[in-house]
Amino acid sequence: MTNDVFQNALDALGVGEPPRVWSFIVTIFGDLAQQAGDRLSGPVLGNILFPVGVRPEAMRVALHRLRNEGWIETTKQGRVGLHGLTRFGLEKSAIASETIYAPSNAAGSDWHVLCFAPVPSVTEQVRASTLTKQGYIAVSTGVYLANGPCVKTPSDALALNGSLGDVPVWLSHSIVSSAQRTAFRALTCDLERLGLDHFNVADFTPIQIATLRAQIVHRWRKLVLKLPDVPDVLYGADFEGRRCRVEVLHTLDVLQRPTIASLI
Repeated sequence: MTNDVFQNALDALGVGEPPRVWSFIVTIFGDLAQQAGDRLSGPVLGNILFPVGVRPEAMRVALHRLRNEGWIETTKQGRVGLHGLTRFGLEKSAIASETIYAPSNAAGSDWHVLCFAPVPSVTEQVRASTLTKQGYIAVSTGVYLANGPCVKTPSDALALNGSLGDVPVWLSHSIVSSAQRTAFRALTCDLERLGLDHFNVADFTPIQIATLRAQIVHRWRKLVLKLPDVPDVLYGADFEGRRCRVEVLHTLDVLQRPTIASLI
């Protein structure tokens, strides 16, 4: 019976399309083994990956790639490989986790706008790239919005400080595309269809829980990490990602993260 419930859960999460293996492995380590010294053995990793259609050969190729790119380091315990995130992998994973597992991205009450004179398009593109990395949103050409008071006004900009009223639909939809909104809705529907609660997951094995968590986190991280790093209020009152985040965090709470020791 447990295997049927588990398989139904995988089917509801769209396991029919195997994920990119190297990326999925990063998700697994980010969810289960994000402390220095945490290690997953090859057999354990294979057991987590097998239900989503990842064969041992594909796992080995993906691990080789991740080692070459500095994400994973491998040691041996007898004939068994023990894999863990490198310092680089731990740092990258920790940064991503701040967004993946956060309940919200709240805003302060103060906002400011920077207004610049018209410049050639190439110059504007460079400016937009620079300001975006600093947390600004391009409202229109030469106009940029950010949360918080303006600490230092650029010499060529007019700074306006104040509070934020209702966010118009055109602004929120310029931040999040219709394709992204559709993907958030799809994940929300899949999680609601799962209908998992603490009762019907009680008999899942730690490996099964690890697989389901990885599947959920992987789909969620591909969506939420593509959003600009701005307060949630700018996404609009009808933002599909808000409801999706609630469903993701609720389901992960039901599927309590297993310890590495329990996976052996």
